[in-house]
Order: sequence, then C-alpha cells, then structure tokens
Amino acid sequence: MTATTERPAGGAAPAGARPGAERHRKRLRPAQLLAPLSLAAIVVTFGVLSENFLTGSNLQVVLASSALLALAAVAMTVVVRAGGIDLSVGVAVDLGAYGAAALVAAGYVPWVAVVGGLLCALVVGAVNAVLVTVVGIRPFLATLAVWLIGSSAQQLLTGGGAPIYLSRGETPDGFRVLGGGQVLGLDVPVAAALVGALVVAAVLGGTVWGRVLTAAGDQPSATRIAGGAAGSTVASAYLLAALVAGLAGVLLASKSSGFVPFSGQLYVLDAIGAVFIGATLSRTGRTSVVGSLVGVLIFTLLSNGMNLVALSAFWQDLARGLVLLAVLVAAAVLARRAR
Repeated sequence: MTATTERPAGGAAPAGARPGAERHRKRLRPAQLLAPLSLAAIVVTFGVLSENFLTGSNLQVVLASSALLALAAVAMTVVVRAGGIDLSVGVAVDLGAYGAAALVAAGYVPWVAVVGGLLCALVVGAVNAVLVTVVGIRPFLATLAVWLIGSSAQQLLTGGGAPIYLSRGETPDGFRVLGGGQVLGLDVPVAAALVGALVVAAVLGGTVWGRVLTAAGDQPSATRIAGGAAGSTVASAYLLAALVAGLAGVLLASKSSGFVPFSGQLYVLDAIGAVFIGATLSRTGRTSVVGSLVGVLIFTLLSNGMNLVALSAFWQDLARGLVLLAVLVAAAVLARRAR
C-alpha cells in the first residue's frame, strides 16, 4: 500500500516535447495547496470563534499535545514511503511505554528504562519485517496480526490490563524530566519530536538508503525483482518505524507517570490520516515528514479548537472525519483533472 499516485517523469525531456513542458510539470498544482489551505481555514475559524485559540499559552498546549502524535506519524511515514502500512505502530508505542515504566517500577536507572522500552518496541518492528519481507505477507495483514497479538500481550503482561503507576517518590528525576522537562525553552517531548522528524527527513531525502526505500514504494514489482538489497531496506524501515514509535512510548510513560494498556492505540488512526493528508503536498503523492507534520497540526488544531468552543464529543469524530475526507476527495478530483 502506498500513497504514491503518480510517478515523476525523471530523466531528460523526450524528443519532440513542446517547449516549456518541463517547466509546466514543475508548476505547483492546486492539490498541493489543499493541506495548507485547510490548516489556514482551521486557524482562522477557531481564531474567530474562541479568543483563547491564538494565545501563546494555547499554542504551547497544541505543541505539547501534538508531540507524540508527530512521532507516530513520522514512524508511519517511513513505512508508507516503503509502499506499506503499519497498523501496529500503536503496539510499538504501548510496548515502549510498558518496558520503560516496568523497569522504572523495578528500580532500574533511567537510561536502562529508556533502552529497555526501545528494545520492547523494536520487537514489533522485527516481527513486522520478517512477516513482510521474508514470509511475504501483505503489510496490511501482517501488521494487523501483530496489532492483535500485541494487544493481547499487553493484557497478559499486566495481569489483565492493570495499569502501572509510578509514584513521584519512586520515579527518578532523570526519567521524569523526559515527559515534564524543558530544553531550549521547549518541552522535552516537543524537542524530541522535532529532532526525530529532522533525522528521519534527512535519512529519507539525503541517503542512498532513503532513495532505495522510495524506489521500493514507487515500484514494488521492480523491488521484488531486485531482491536482497531492496528487501533488507524495507525490513529496516519497519525497524526504524518501531524505534521512533518506541521513543513516543518512552516519553508517554514519563509524561503519564506510568503505563496504561492500549494508550498508544489512540495515535494510530490520526497518524495514518496525517500521513495521507500530508501526501497531498507532493506533486507525486509521495509521503514526506514535512507533509505528515502538517497533517498532525491539522488534526491537533482541529481537536483543540473544538474543545475550546465546547463542541460535543459526539460531533468531534464526525468533524475530523469530514475534514480528512474533504481533503482526500478534493485531492483525488484535482489530480484526475490535472491528468
């Protein structure tokens, strides 16, 4: 499964092409404006409806609440860029949080808890990588199975789904600061999300690994023929996605002072929606970290604005679904007209 809907032409213009054709191909398309215009519309609408929406304190709340979703969306971006999908991102978040919280509760020092949480999340990525690239199961079905297994595993590990609570006295300062501290004036989760996004964006856009991964997503049949090198690259994409999601889980455990089973599942659907909204920013419909972050802001600002105007929770999912549907339908219509 891939967000790519068109292929870049690549190479020199064909003989006989009319003058300016290449320049026309590079021209901004209307579909690329949909996500920025949607974001602007949300800001203007709630800026008018609520006097608190555009205040500095509220924008800080928006950034803080978007940090973990941003990491989940970045993780999803990597896998979708490879031509797949990862329904088990929430399980990686959950197991990252579980591993970190359980180790802190057992008395281990913070760095051991962080590493342990990341390793728990990497198990999810490793299983996905084997199922998709070795066994050959479709990513949707493979990650769906891992999601179901991981959800059950959380219940078994916690004696039926009992939360793990970390009291202030038993939580080391070095671990607590991950969820509640600041660095350079930013909350640590926000700074971690920014650093993670920059690193993943640089890897996807500026390395041979990123180019091979992109080719795997754009041309899956050619990748199957290419064999080993491309297969290992796709496998590593699932590992990288799980690592990023595991980081979100560690931060979640610190921020919430413990672990609540299935709390990571709350990020999955929004992460998928953000990734595919962000893909409309590309001429080729290709996912990108920047686009996914724009999608995250759309969802986060929309939720924040609806809460400020006291919109009933019964209507909020409808509003979020309509925004997602409107952007994707408009993008499809505009792309069809362009072709």
